[in-house]
Amino acid sequence: MTVKQKIIAQINSIEDENILNEIFSLISAEFFFEETYKFSPSELQQVNEAIEDADNNRYFSQKESEKLVAQWLQEKSVGL
Repeated sequence: MTVKQKIIAQINSIEDENILNEIFSLISAEFFFEETYKFSPSELQQVNEAIEDADNNRYFSQKESEKLVAQWLQEKSVGL
């Protein structure tokens, strides 16, 4: 008996709907990850620019980012 046949036999013996749903989710996830995402030219350009920025230390730390976002939110909330 092949592994595939053993798996099918085991699945056929399962009555618990929750377990069957979990198995289905696992199998579906495998098919989802088999597809390769193709970047559009615009996305590819943005990724390359981001890599170049990182290579040239043009980025904000987590703390700096949080401060900038908080400042931006405060400025936007003033007009409400």
